Amino acid sequence: MATPSTEQRELDLVEKVDFRIIAGANDVEKLQQLLKTFLPPLLLKAGSQHASVRNKVVQVCQRLTTFIQQPSIVLPVAALLDQYKATDSQLIKHFDLVFIQHSIVRLSVVERRDLMPKILPGIGSDVSPSRAGLFNVFLRCLGDFKLPPRGSKEDENLREQIRLQDSKDAKFVADSLGKLLLLRMNAQGSTISPGLAQSDVLFLTLNKPETWNPAESGLSLPESRIQVVNFLASGAFTDQERFLPAIYAASSSDFRLAGVGDDMLKRSKVSLEDKDVVRQLFEAHSRLPAPYRIRILGLLSKSEISTTFTDEILAAFRLDVAAKREGPDAMQVDGLSSSGLELTKVHRALFEFINWVARIGANKPEFSKIRSLLVSLLREFVEAQGWPKPERQSLDENTLRSRAYETIGVLAKGTAMSDTARMVLAQWLFKSLCEDPTADVVVNIDAALSSLAANFKPPHSPDVSEQLHTLILESMVKAEEGNIVRSSRHAATKWANQCLPFSDVYARWVDILAVAGRRDERSDVVEEGQKGLDPWTYYANQENFRTLPAWHEMVVTFFTKTISSGGKPDADMDIDEGPSFGNFPGQCVRAFPVAVDYCKRTLFLTALKDFTIEPGWERQLSATVHSDLKTRRAIRNYLTSNEHGQAIFYLLRSAFGGMLLEDTEIAEGCARSFVELASFTPSRILAPLAPRAVELLPLITSNKREIRPLACSAFGILAAHPANSPESINKSKTTLADIAKNHKTAVGSELNAVEGAWNALAHLISRSVYYSTDKDSNVSSDLGDVFPTPDSVSSSTLSTQEALIEAYSQLWTAGIRPLPEADEDAISKAFVDPLVLLAKKGNEKAITALGRLAISLPSSDVSSDGESSDRIAVILEKLFALYELRQAEVHFTVGEAITAAIACWDSAVVQLTLNVEASGDSYRIVKRSSRVSTVLEKLLADCKNTKPSLLKASGIWLFCIIQYCAHLEEVQSRLRECQVAFMRLLSARDELVQETASRGLSLVYGKGDSALKGDLVRDLVSSFTGSGPQLKVDEETELFEAGALPTGDGKSVTSYKDIISLANEVGDQSLVYKLMSMATNAATWSTRSAFGRFGLSNILSESEVDPKLYPKLYRYRFDPNPNVQKSMNDIWKALVKDSNAVIETHFDAIMKDLLKCILGKEWRVREASCAAIIDLVGGRPFQKYEQYYKDIWIAALKVLDDVKGTVRNAALHLCIALSTTLVRQLEESGNTASARAMMNEALPFLLSDKGIESGVKEVKLFATDTVIKICKKGGKALNPYIATIVSNLLGSLTTLESDIVNYYYQRMGEDDRDKIDKLRSSAVAQSPITEAIESSLRTVDADVMENLAPALEEAIKTAIGMPTKVGCSRVLSILATRHTVDFKPYSARFLQLMEKQVLDRNDEVSQGYARSAAYIIRSCPDEARLRFSDRLLKLYLESEDEARRQKVADAVLALSKISPDHFNALEGKLLPFAYLGKHDTDDYVKKEFEEVWDKHAGSSLSVARYVSEMVELVQKSLSTAQWSLKHAGALAISSAVAGITKASDVTGQVNVENLNTLWPVYEKALALKTFPGKEKLLEPFPDFVSKSKAIWQKDASFGEQLKKIVVREAKRNNSVYRPHAFRCLWKFAAARDDLTMLPIITEIVTPYLDMTEDEDAMGVDDKANTNNKARGLDPKSQTAWAAMEAIAKGYNRAKMQEDAMEQLKEIALALEENAEKPDFKKPYIGQAPFDAIRRVFWYGCVLELLQAAVKAGEEGGAGSLADNLEVLQFYLVTLDLDKADTGTEEQRLLRAKATMAAVVLAKLPKDHATTGTGSGIALVEIKKKVEKASNEERSTEVHGSWKTCLLLLD
Repeated sequence: MATPSTEQRELDLVEKVDFRIIAGANDVEKLQQLLKTFLPPLLLKAGSQHASVRNKVVQVCQRLTTFIQQPSIVLPVAALLDQYKATDSQLIKHFDLVFIQHSIVRLSVVERRDLMPKILPGIGSDVSPSRAGLFNVFLRCLGDFKLPPRGSKEDENLREQIRLQDSKDAKFVADSLGKLLLLRMNAQGSTISPGLAQSDVLFLTLNKPETWNPAESGLSLPESRIQVVNFLASGAFTDQERFLPAIYAASSSDFRLAGVGDDMLKRSKVSLEDKDVVRQLFEAHSRLPAPYRIRILGLLSKSEISTTFTDEILAAFRLDVAAKREGPDAMQVDGLSSSGLELTKVHRALFEFINWVARIGANKPEFSKIRSLLVSLLREFVEAQGWPKPERQSLDENTLRSRAYETIGVLAKGTAMSDTARMVLAQWLFKSLCEDPTADVVVNIDAALSSLAANFKPPHSPDVSEQLHTLILESMVKAEEGNIVRSSRHAATKWANQCLPFSDVYARWVDILAVAGRRDERSDVVEEGQKGLDPWTYYANQENFRTLPAWHEMVVTFFTKTISSGGKPDADMDIDEGPSFGNFPGQCVRAFPVAVDYCKRTLFLTALKDFTIEPGWERQLSATVHSDLKTRRAIRNYLTSNEHGQAIFYLLRSAFGGMLLEDTEIAEGCARSFVELASFTPSRILAPLAPRAVELLPLITSNKREIRPLACSAFGILAAHPANSPESINKSKTTLADIAKNHKTAVGSELNAVEGAWNALAHLISRSVYYSTDKDSNVSSDLGDVFPTPDSVSSSTLSTQEALIEAYSQLWTAGIRPLPEADEDAISKAFVDPLVLLAKKGNEKAITALGRLAISLPSSDVSSDGESSDRIAVILEKLFALYELRQAEVHFTVGEAITAAIACWDSAVVQLTLNVEASGDSYRIVKRSSRVSTVLEKLLADCKNTKPSLLKASGIWLFCIIQYCAHLEEVQSRLRECQVAFMRLLSARDELVQETASRGLSLVYGKGDSALKGDLVRDLVSSFTGSGPQLKVDEETELFEAGALPTGDGKSVTSYKDIISLANEVGDQSLVYKLMSMATNAATWSTRSAFGRFGLSNILSESEVDPKLYPKLYRYRFDPNPNVQKSMNDIWKALVKDSNAVIETHFDAIMKDLLKCILGKEWRVREASCAAIIDLVGGRPFQKYEQYYKDIWIAALKVLDDVKGTVRNAALHLCIALSTTLVRQLEESGNTASARAMMNEALPFLLSDKGIESGVKEVKLFATDTVIKICKKGGKALNPYIATIVSNLLGSLTTLESDIVNYYYQRMGEDDRDKIDKLRSSAVAQSPITEAIESSLRTVDADVMENLAPALEEAIKTAIGMPTKVGCSRVLSILATRHTVDFKPYSARFLQLMEKQVLDRNDEVSQGYARSAAYIIRSCPDEARLRFSDRLLKLYLESEDEARRQKVADAVLALSKISPDHFNALEGKLLPFAYLGKHDTDDYVKKEFEEVWDKHAGSSLSVARYVSEMVELVQKSLSTAQWSLKHAGALAISSAVAGITKASDVTGQVNVENLNTLWPVYEKALALKTFPGKEKLLEPFPDFVSKSKAIWQKDASFGEQLKKIVVREAKRNNSVYRPHAFRCLWKFAAARDDLTMLPIITEIVTPYLDMTEDEDAMGVDDKANTNNKARGLDPKSQTAWAAMEAIAKGYNRAKMQEDAMEQLKEIALALEENAEKPDFKKPYIGQAPFDAIRRVFWYGCVLELLQAAVKAGEEGGAGSLADNLEVLQFYLVTLDLDKADTGTEEQRLLRAKATMAAVVLAKLPKDHATTGTGSGIALVEIKKKVEKASNEERSTEVHGSWKTCLLLLD
């Protein structure tokens, strides 16, 4: 026989399989088994090389699809999946996948989970068309896959677990899942998914609309996305792989996805500096909708390298901004275009990104290519909104517009644009600034202009400069009218200052206009203008600067040319239209004096080449020009040159013209500038202005007091000028003399004219002398007629006297005496005495005049006749007598007067008054040498005096002599003595004296030779480093200021004599030494404060410094006295050229000195040492001061408790600095050697009794704060100290709690205390101390736990304060949850500890420990858990009050909530316990246990599972001595009985065994005395009796026992309990059809049917009780009703079925027991007291009874109707048919139905009842009542019932 071919064999095999499948097709189980075995091999044949085999397989598969439709058929998916992975045949893969997809949904959840490791391997390399289907299968499995907790070890191993180790597979899965997040499906199933290619959509949807339709067994897209994003967040993927998907998720509108996506991005470690990542982001931005682009732009705004992707940036910009909107309301939610709020967000994100690019990419060459283009695009964006005024002004539009302008500014700052482009942009921005009406936007426009200004740094080309001038000047003069809504003057001024050089005349012109161009100019414009005029501000950041504006160009431009600025003169102002005012029209005239003054100051600066421009240079320049001869000569020499004579003239002419204006403010400024400038101007330049002197006469005689002196000075300079003829001068003199002669009669304005005439005439005469070579030729002999003597005007006003004195001073300075022939007495009377009188009042003009008077006296030093010498001596004596004046400035005037009197014109102070170009020296009066020596001798002697006022005056006068006469030989020879005098004055207490002495020393030093300089330096250093100045005193030496040491009797100790006197009075001579020590100390510090001032530092800088000086000097730099501090800093800077080098060299010496001084006796020293240490260690490596670190901490915390507040504050700052340094070290370097070293030094100390355990609150507080900071940053370096830190910080939670909390806590009630406790607990949770504890616990490991566990245990045991206890509970919870492995060995011990702690008296504490115990139990061994649960139960059963039971309930509830799995493991103990607890009598305990039971048991049916356990627990509770526990047990067993009986109702089967188990305990519970709530025990009893029928039928004794119990309970004497017992009684009767209980019931309840009022009962007039009684709800009515109900329903149900009428009769008779004679027509219960009961209860009861009788009658058990029809009358009478309209609708309806039942019963057919001979019932009468009731009834339903009843009666 031939061997079959391979093809045939394969066909045979396929056919055999096919046959077997067909044969078993009708047997599902058989088919299932066949397919499990043969399906994979069958499909494998689809890969056969023979077409016939493949075709046969295809046929079989097609047929097979019809066989497997049965839902129970599940194919071998796992085997098929393995085969799919193993084969390369596309046909096999196809069929495998088809059958996998068929059965994947029929697999169990576990089976689908197990498929994950089979699906994912190789999926990234699979390029077959079936990969999409496989991915869909993966998605179905993913829905059931249980992800481990994030961050757990299982999560870390997840990638390996699901076999996704291949990065290619992981990348493919992540990308595909990310695309799924972008997939969108609409209602029709079609897809509109922006960001996805069509191939991606087909891949995800399998090209089938039902793929994502749950209604057609498809997947749910929203739910799948949630599963996908959680899977992406797991450890299955790296950050790089899930980066883009995370962006997609974070950008989703589904908050469930967005939250996880945000978290992934926050945790991501993907570098945004990776070019590939950035490229992916840009690519995604180009294709995704707006929400995604917003997120991507936010990420790009954190990437520096993104700024180099210029093409992509432009593309993004065009996409997000340049794209035109389709319409104002258009919104494509899923498309790329967007608008409205979404578009606004995109724009905001884009501008943030562009702003980032502009700032970060500024220096990158790639970015420079697109700067200009971006600026243009932004301009287009702004213009598209409407420019310069926007078309819409919504908040979002304005915000974007602002951002656009800001970005333009940032971009333009570094953009390399052409000059034209820059200028166009500047003009555009200036126009925007002026015309944009939105205030918020303008801020950014202004910022953009400021940024753009950086592109216009000078110098510029002429064209650019001209354009800038035009732009700035036009912006400066624009009026706010028309389209211009705001001024651009500030921006224009700023541009002038930034874009134009300081030397630019037009820029300075703009600044001048900014300062004073407008009357109501904004302060910021004025400030900017002032900055532009200040060379110091302009050149502040440049070392070499002196390029000032050319003053002559400014003069010519400002005052002689017209500046083309577009301004128009104000026609309302009367302005001289001369050439000087052409550029100052309208309000601009106010800028005129500013321009003049600025030109003058610039001229002075130009002339003074060596003048240093520094802050305050204007004041310094003015002072130098007025007080320094050298400076004045330099300016005069500069102006003498012929180079700029014309410009000087223009400036003088302009200033002169300004003087003549009516505006005082303008005139005064111009006058002052003219006088100052003319003082230095050569005569030849002044000549053209000299004839105009007469124009000043109105100013001289004006009422403007400020103008008159300046006009007089100007008049003297011009009128006396040689260019004027003698006749002109004389004419002027005559004119002024004529005015002055009226002084005796002049008043008001005439007197003002006289004063001006005196002054002007004096200036004219004196300047004529200076101009002339012959003094006498210019002096008139009639001056005495013009100028009255001072004594003659002593009664005039002070201003008149001062005007005359000023005139005389001018004359006397020029050597002119109005009374040349007067004798000494006349001069004294006429001049000296009046002047002295004013001088004693501090009048400086009078004092100056005395000195000038001495100049005019004959200059002979010979005293042969004594005349002249005596006059001068008198004057000097009078001046010396002024030392008692208190005004310090007056003494400088006195010193100048003395100097003038003795040195005359050889004194600099006199030479400074010369303000014209003198032609000769005939006016000069030389020094008086003997007077100079004599005065100097006197002052040196007075400087040794101890009288403070004389000492101060002498020092100042001596200073003045040296200042103005140091060049004289007489002074030079005695400089050494002057130095000694000033050294002595340094120790004076008066600060002014110190300053004078210090400046004097500097002056002496500058004037002396080298030997003198050396002596001075040695003396200074000796004074500084010595023990202090020696205090030499006599009796009158003033040691203390008045009032500094009061004695109590209104006096105070001031002098040494006072000290001696006080010591004698007290009897303590040591007081002298103590007070002298205080005075010496004050003197010492006063001396220190004088150092460094006025150049002393320069003296010291030239000497060699003793190294011992550095520690002292370093400390003094931080002295609390600011004067000492400033002085010492000056000296330090002078002595120490390289501060860092010196400190490094002498670091140890300085530190040792500071550590010694910080604990010294003087508070100043301690305070200074604290500040010095802060500065010394700041910024230095720890190794430098490591050896002192601990000592520093010790000293700092000691001084923190200093008696002096300022010292404590300084110590606090030192401590803060130390802690900050340590924390910063930990932040920056982490666990480095330096950080560990610092902690090793600091922490032990801080945690010791000197730190955190200190008894000083401030020290403790700071130490705690420092430890907190260290904990937050310490990391693993903290490990050795964690145990100590935690225990100390836990204690600090209580000790640092505010005392006020305890104060209020002690005064509050319990409820308020609970509220406070909750707040305290919340405060602990939010406390920084708690945060620090948690931070320190992060690095806990096994080694740390070894020390931490006992420390924590001790802390828990010893804790007293509530905050500490709460903190301990939190620590336990953290350790148990975050460090489970390390904590596990100690968990059992801590759980045992919790057994006591959960009972803490404070509720918050006990609850905290309960939660801790719930966490701890997770890691405890089983024995410990059992012990803990047993302990809780024992505590509960042994509790003596409800408080302990509440604590136990908290613990159980916490366990059930926090550790439900472990609770379930102990549920055999804890659930029965919870069931017992939920019946506790305490509401709180009950509520807690109810929550536990509901959470873990769910329903009462669960009781059946734990019957025996519950019985055991209830037995224990019933055995306790606590009644509350007995009651709880009773209620629990009652509830258990109810649960068991209800369970039988559900199941239909009675569990007799459970009933037998429950009964003994239930019986015991029922036997308890009556207690509130015991009625609940009776509720399940009837049901129990009913369900236990099988038991009492077999056991008669059990049945009898049940009867005894119900009777016993019914007989209990408790009025509240009795109604419930009666109710139980009839229910028992209903359940026991074998017993006739009605007689027994009647016997028990009949006494309670008596409703007559009890005469002995206390009447209570209670409205509520009355209402209850009316409604039958009062206790008596309730009992009576319960008795009635017990009788009515206590009949035997079996007998009712046999003879219903007989039973009704027995019931009626029983109810009539209390009647004297039973009468069914007038029943006992039909009486009035029963009215409420009948209405509320009885009608329903009758209905129920009669319906039962009707039912029995219908079944043939009605009995003898004829004989017993009268019984029905009983029931009908009790239905109150004659009162049918009373009662509620419901009550009336019950009455109608009961009546109907009675009628039905009465009319039963005879075959349903036996006959008799009874009297019958009056149905006719009943019908009448029914008709009446029907007619009166209002309710439709009740009326219908009455109608039915009437029909029955008919």
